[in-house]
Amino acid sequence: DAWSKRLRGRNFITCEDIDIPAINRELAYISLLGCEDGQFRFRLAGTGLQHIFGGEARGKATGEIDICKGGLMWGELVSRCMLRAVPVSGMTKLSDGSVHFWLRLPLSSNGVEADMVLCHDRYLPQEALADPDRAAMRAVAATNHRRLDG
Repeated sequence: DAWSKRLRGRNFITCEDIDIPAINRELAYISLLGCEDGQFRFRLAGTGLQHIFGGEARGKATGEIDICKGGLMWGELVSRCMLRAVPVSGMTKLSDGSVHFWLRLPLSSNGVEADMVLCHDRYLPQEALADPDRAAMRAVAATNHRRLDG
């Protein structure tokens, strides 16, 4: 909703259109991808993704991060989102039983064309299929608890 309210007749929003307070609770799971030399590269990756990505992803190509390798949502579907300026979303069950909920939204740095993709990714336990919102809140609480203990 925060994204679609800012379209203003376009198929994408600009970086300036991002309403940080509207997505504040999910910022840790947001990343920005740009295309450089035919590769999608992380321009930004939220802290909630670091344990999934195995560390800081900023500056790395999606092919350099194990969990992103071969994933349609990190390659072909990111490309479709950016080139066609259409949102793409889905859910992928992972081999360990967890579930990856993902969203790709076209984004523009210049206001003329979509040249980046705003990504929202949540990796949640299988019980998330019954109630994704509740599972997401539990995952945030567990992460916050680990931060306080560490």
